[in-house]
Amino acid sequence: MIKSFVATAMLLSVIHAAPINVRNSTILEDTFALYALDAQMRQKPARASGFFAELYKQTSKKEYLYQSLRMLEEANDLKTLSKQTADELKKFPDDDILRRFEIIVLLKEGNFAEASQKALIQSEKNQKAPDYLLYAEARLKLGDYSGALSALKKAYNLTYDETTAERIALIQYAQQGEKSEAIKFLKDHIGAHGNSQTLGKRLGSFYADMGALEDAAAIYEQTFDEYNDLSAAEEALKIYIYQKDFSKMTTLLEKSKINDPLLLDLYVRVKAFDKASLLAQKLYEKEDNPLYLAQSSVFKYEGATDRNDRVLIDSVVEGLKKANQELKDPLYLNYVGYLMIDHDLNVTEGMGYVRQALEKQPDSPFYIDSLAWGHYKQGECAEALRLIKQVESMIGTDEQEVKDHLNAIEKCKTKEKN
Repeated sequence: MIKSFVATAMLLSVIHAAPINVRNSTILEDTFALYALDAQMRQKPARASGFFAELYKQTSKKEYLYQSLRMLEEANDLKTLSKQTADELKKFPDDDILRRFEIIVLLKEGNFAEASQKALIQSEKNQKAPDYLLYAEARLKLGDYSGALSALKKAYNLTYDETTAERIALIQYAQQGEKSEAIKFLKDHIGAHGNSQTLGKRLGSFYADMGALEDAAAIYEQTFDEYNDLSAAEEALKIYIYQKDFSKMTTLLEKSKINDPLLLDLYVRVKAFDKASLLAQKLYEKEDNPLYLAQSSVFKYEGATDRNDRVLIDSVVEGLKKANQELKDPLYLNYVGYLMIDHDLNVTEGMGYVRQALEKQPDSPFYIDSLAWGHYKQGECAEALRLIKQVESMIGTDEQEVKDHLNAIEKCKTKEKN
């Protein structure tokens, strides 16, 4: 800070105290230009204005004058902006850019009628976009939406600027009630001049407001595809959720990655267990949440073509055991326990997991069924039969697995009597 001040003071003293030859003048101009740009980058417009004003004083280059005035406008220093603009207009009364600054001051000071009058004269004289835009701004401040719209269209036809296009559409849609015309205008602009993040989302909002959800989702998704705009993807997703279009939801979520937990639910819904397992593993690595590790392990097993593959089973059991060290969720306690029982890995240990699940949900017929199957595997047929009959009384035998267990355990009982 001190260094910058000292350097600036030294430069100013050199400027005012020493004769300036052409070479020194160029060096000083370059130096002051760097100071001015530095102040702009540091978001100190008032300071930048001072440097540009000094550059204008030393060089008489009007681009420095205009830049100094722009910085005063950005700093909202209306008093200085007004005075300097008026002073320069006395010297250059026909300077169109200075006339525009004069109108800007009037607008900022709330003198809308005078600003409108001067802007109208300027726009009729020059027929340039900046003058039409200033006139439109004045008419908007005066509540004259038709006049503003007319001026904006004249500016737009000269530049096809997207900011002007959006303002036209907004006035048509919100103030003039010309909703269909606003939609057509934006659609035509995008077709002729290309989409943008701003216009794509604006058109999407118009479509959605009118109930044209298919069109809204299409332009939102197009905007995401073109600009990787995640907010546009989120708007499209809301529509697909409302429509319950799971296929489009899945496609959008796969490419945007804006909601992996929802994508995981969709994979499970359609039994895409291979994809679900990989995504759950990715979420586990990202968030270190044991629930995702448990889910990844379960989905790996559910999606397997050969569920008797020992390498697969060992991997699934290992994942579930690790997850359950923190999770202690009865669903996954039972799952790992049943796998160990059914595949004869360690029936006693497996029954231990099932009992932990039953401690949390003692009335679950599915956990009782797992325990019955453990007793069956250990040859404890009477206890296995008692438990499976309890399950039958709770949910019947509509579940194929319960029916299979009941048949096997009843045969076990018969063998025990013999």
